[in-house]
Order: sequence, then C-alpha cells, then structure tokens
Amino acid sequence: MSAKPSEEIKFVFLDDNHQTLASAVLTNQSGQMKTFRLTYTPKCDLKALGQFNALSVNSPEFMAWRGKVQHMRGDRLDFLAEEHIDSRLRRHLRIPLSFRTYLYPFYGQGTRLPVISKDISCGGIALHCVSNLKLNSKFEIALPCTDPPIIVKVSVVRVINAEKNLYACQFIDLLPQEEAMIQESIFDYDLHHHSA
Repeated sequence: MSAKPSEEIKFVFLDDNHQTLASAVLTNQSGQMKTFRLTYTPKCDLKALGQFNALSVNSPEFMAWRGKVQHMRGDRLDFLAEEHIDSRLRRHLRIPLSFRTYLYPFYGQGTRLPVISKDISCGGIALHCVSNLKLNSKFEIALPCTDPPIIVKVSVVRVINAEKNLYACQFIDLLPQEEAMIQESIFDYDLHHHSA
C-alpha cells in the first residue's frame, strides 16, 4: 500500500475504556501486520497493554482492528491486527466536550438559540439550550470544535434532563467528510486533554 502525504490514513489507538492513547498514520499493511508512524507519542507503554484498538479517522471506508504491538522502534510501530472491530464503536464513542455555539432554525425562520455542548460523538451531540426544544425538531448547529468549523444538521431525539434543558441531538444527513472531521476533532481533543 502506498499513500501520498495528502492521502495519509490517520488512526487513533484506544484502550478498552475508549480512552485515546495515541495517534498514527498507516504506512504499510500486509495481511494482519499493519505498520504505523506515530504522530502523537503515547503517555503509556503500548507494548505493555497487551491488546488495544486501532481505528481509522479519515479513510473512505471504516478500518478498525483489535490487536497488539509486535515491534516498536522510535516512531514506528508494527501492529498485529488479531480481529476486526464493528464500525458502531466509532459512531458511539462519546467524549465530554463543552463549547458555546448556536442552533439555527432549519428553514431560516425564527431566531438562533444559544447552546452549550455537554458531549459529542460521531452520531450526535448532547447540549443545554436556553429554550425548550421539541422532540423531532430539526436545526443546524455550528461546530467550532472541527478544523475548520462546520455547520451540520441535527434532530432533537431525546430529553435527557428537562430541568436543565439538556437534550440529545442526532446528526442527520452528514456527508462522509463532515463525519470524518467530527471524528478527527473528537479523538484529537480526547488525546490532548485526557492522556495525562
């Protein structure tokens, strides 16, 4: 497998508690053996972990394996992929992430509503809103956590806490590149804020 730098396939390594351990790019693969170049040095000894999970964050098709380190030298890591991981793991990995943003009326009618996020996943976002939101109502939301920030569509699917105006919203009609941007920002945030 050869990839140009602009087409590098980025991965994150996660432990069994879905904590982000490190990030890497896939440089070669031959059967179950995958070779990575670490882009963020792990704070733990990956070899001592036994098994951990490797998930792609920007590839057109989802790639994920559970396995272990075979060899590690400098920033090069040889990973033995012992089993495939279901794509639902990526979609439901939820990271606590707080930022201020706005919900915009779906059809341009009405005023924007200030919100504060509580957590985010590739499938949706939990947020506090100043106003009561109706179930199944649809909005656009600005996501300042991606680089560059993007605006995506959401549907209110559940009231988590009525007293605190806390709602679960599902992303709808996401383009593959939007999902990849959200995913990459989630893992990047988790890696840099929870790996101490």
